[in-house]
Amino acid sequence: MERLFLQIATAFSALVLLGLGLCGVALGVQFLHGVGTITVDNYFRLLSGMMAGMGFVLLASIPHVERYRERFGILTFMIMLGGLAELYAVVLHGVPSVGAMFGLFMSLIYAPLLWLLQRHVARRAAPGAH
Repeated sequence: MERLFLQIATAFSALVLLGLGLCGVALGVQFLHGVGTITVDNYFRLLSGMMAGMGFVLLASIPHVERYRERFGILTFMIMLGGLAELYAVVLHGVPSVGAMFGLFMSLIYAPLLWLLQRHVARRAAPGAH
């Protein structure tokens, strides 16, 4: 049951990353109703592509989710680092939109909980763990 819950939670996270990432690639800064220079738009699309890439990696992990401790650890580190950067922006500029707050939640709360759950499921699935 825990493995199935982890697969569902991983799928949700993957779909969020894929959806936001691919929309950012396709629309650039217009995705956030923003304006910016060509350089800002280019950088936004680069980061959106990286986000989509993380989503694809998570999606590929779902069938054997218990096997990918290192993969989950690296992705969680990357996502949390981005979340800390977002939190720094909140300190500098104030509370952003509801969508940005959702991103903070996903980065700083959901991702670490997903990582902890993956470690738990991996330990239970290890040979001799029963």
